[in-house]
Amino acid sequence: MYGKKNKPDLPLDCEEGGRGLQEYLDGTLDKPESLRFFLHLRECTDCQGEHDRLQGLFRMLESLPDHEVPADFDRAVLDSVPYAAYQAMEPLRRDRVPVYLEEAFLPRFVRARLTRLVGFGIAAVAAALALRGDGSALLPVLIVTGLLPEVVVRLQGLGRRALETTRRAES
Repeated sequence: MYGKKNKPDLPLDCEEGGRGLQEYLDGTLDKPESLRFFLHLRECTDCQGEHDRLQGLFRMLESLPDHEVPADFDRAVLDSVPYAAYQAMEPLRRDRVPVYLEEAFLPRFVRARLTRLVGFGIAAVAAALALRGDGSALLPVLIVTGLLPEVVVRLQGLGRRALETTRRAES
């Protein structure tokens, strides 16, 4: 998109003009930028030629008659695709799982059963000490930290299942 690095106080050069000509023709530039294009096009015959060529192309495209899409268009396209090619394109059609729901998104040590069991054990001991009243302010932190790997793994699994259920319901 044009306009990120424009310099409104400087004259327009041909390279910058080429990048922004579409926006100029569309009328989407602000007034100072539009004026820069106007002044450059008035002086540069090469850019004026490109401007006139594109404007002529747009006029020609606008003059083409509208066509209604035939009712059997989808069927004709599908019939023209060989089934083997359709099967080969399956990976492109398959909905992707968001990256944060992919199992490999979480580090292996977080997903490891041993990490989760040890964390659960730490949380259980800290909770028991907190219930007995033999604890410090550090016990709630130990409980949360111990449960965190299990909670993250389970939430990720719930997210995957929810996504699969939604996709099945849509199809």
